[in-house]
Amino acid sequence: MRNKLVLTIMLFAAMISPSAFAADSASSSQDSARSTQTDRGGRNLPKKKKSITRTPLSGLVLMPTAYKSTGINELGLALDINAAYIIGRLYGRNDYDWTMEDKDYLDRIGLWLLSADGKLLVQTEGKYRPAIAAGVQGIYSLRDSSNPTLKTNQDLKINAKSTNGYANMFVAMSKRLGRKFIINAGYSDGDMPKMINSLSEYLSVEAMAQNGITDNRDATGMIFGGMMWLPKPDSPISVEFMIPQGSPMHPRLVNLHLGSMLKLNFEISYLKFKGGWDLLGIFQFRYNYWP
Repeated sequence: MRNKLVLTIMLFAAMISPSAFAADSASSSQDSARSTQTDRGGRNLPKKKKSITRTPLSGLVLMPTAYKSTGINELGLALDINAAYIIGRLYGRNDYDWTMEDKDYLDRIGLWLLSADGKLLVQTEGKYRPAIAAGVQGIYSLRDSSNPTLKTNQDLKINAKSTNGYANMFVAMSKRLGRKFIINAGYSDGDMPKMINSLSEYLSVEAMAQNGITDNRDATGMIFGGMMWLPKPDSPISVEFMIPQGSPMHPRLVNLHLGSMLKLNFEISYLKFKGGWDLLGIFQFRYNYWP
């Protein structure tokens, strides 16, 4: 964990190094020189940055896109803050022979996920090329409910920490398809698979032991992506998938952002794993800190 944090700090330091600022400044100067307007006094005034929409496009749900802020198509740095609250399990099924019940419903999880991601847009979006960004992401988790219990003959208590920290590096590519659709794809390396395992007691070390899995080493790589639909400029509807590579229980997380349609920041998540699945309810808030 310490090596990953050191590597994360080094990458972020490289992103904000003087050379990066110099390159970004030079690029911005060239763009400003090419796109200026003149006021009545004959002075050159830079045009405002062009955004795709009025709503944040820097992330779908939990994972980032390559875009900055509201879709600003300029090389440079960006910083976003995201807060998600995993309310609980709405419904779930499993086919394990060691559980007392094969159905779970209305179980509280009570997990806060407070994250920040910094990224550098290294390629702007063109007519045929996608926008590409690389960056780092840090997540602090806080559980405000008691540890979950596996419903076995002995009601096995899960040894879950009330607080935890996760860090990962990522590369993301984003492309608009027409005016109302955006597709996103990327790869992250770090602790995101561990975060996904914390969403269900059936992905815990204790549950893996009940399933006969002794080699419960956490995966580090994860593929992510999804699509955003903009029926209105300020009302996005998004679907996001997160697929860890090499996890023993083969979890798959699909997040569906319905907040714009329901007038709430509400998400529904489908967590599929070996031997079962859970349907989760989530509140999520994304804030563009800079630019």
